[in-house]
Amino acid sequence: MNETPPNGSDAPRRSVRFNRSSRTVSERMHRRILVVPSLITVAAFFSGFLAIISAFRGEFEYATKCIAFAFIFDGLDGRVARRLNATTAFGKEFDSLSDVVAFGVAPAIMIYCWAFIEPANDFGVLVAFLFTVCGGARLARFNITSGDSKSPHFQGLPIPAAAAALTSAVYFSPTRVSDPMVAGVVALFAIALAFLMVSSIPFLSVKYMRFTQKNMKMLLFALALFVALAWYHSRMFFLAGSLIYVLSGPFLYFREERKKKELLATSNGVSVESPRSEPTPTSAATERH
Repeated sequence: MNETPPNGSDAPRRSVRFNRSSRTVSERMHRRILVVPSLITVAAFFSGFLAIISAFRGEFEYATKCIAFAFIFDGLDGRVARRLNATTAFGKEFDSLSDVVAFGVAPAIMIYCWAFIEPANDFGVLVAFLFTVCGGARLARFNITSGDSKSPHFQGLPIPAAAAALTSAVYFSPTRVSDPMVAGVVALFAIALAFLMVSSIPFLSVKYMRFTQKNMKMLLFALALFVALAWYHSRMFFLAGSLIYVLSGPFLYFREERKKKELLATSNGVSVESPRSEPTPTSAATERH
């Protein structure tokens, strides 16, 4: 006579099946979540690519707007990845490739088509290539040293800031350059940005800025000024803002060097004057006699 198993005999099997199914669902959800930051990086990639196509067509103002969208997407993908706990080595490398295209190749081709294609064709190719190579080297150095450094400063000008400086210059005057003197000024500006990217000059990192109650009023005032200037004269504002950040690095560098020299001079002065300030007992005795 067959005996039916008790009702509770299938409970362990059901729990195992439930755990397996829940793991499968969670793994599928995690895989889908991993795609979200990469999709944002693809959008930044496409924005840089569209900026290149627009520059070749002579649509320079539209190209600057495409690079501006690349800035927005580049700032979002990392934050979304950290918020969703979806940071991967693939995403880091893919983001670097996107930065090379959107902030290295696209601005370089844009200034070549804007300032060099008519008055200085061959020389403009070298300048644009130098900017792109230095931008790629800056990203490679950042990927190697970013995990170990906790400094509130970047080492060298970040490539998005260099791209913002070139883009704001084109956005300030989107008409194609035909004067060789203006092309020479643009070439010197691009070469200076390339040098700052591969240099060791410190630049302030916004990620390590701490906002407290003391500087909250100043922050609100700066934000209101930012909105007012951007609304009143956006072309002049973006150019001035990018130039201020570019010049802040050399300013911080020379200020720190000056402090070091003053500190070294002060320490040397103390070490030299200290023996003279306190006469020895033998010298005091000889003076009495």
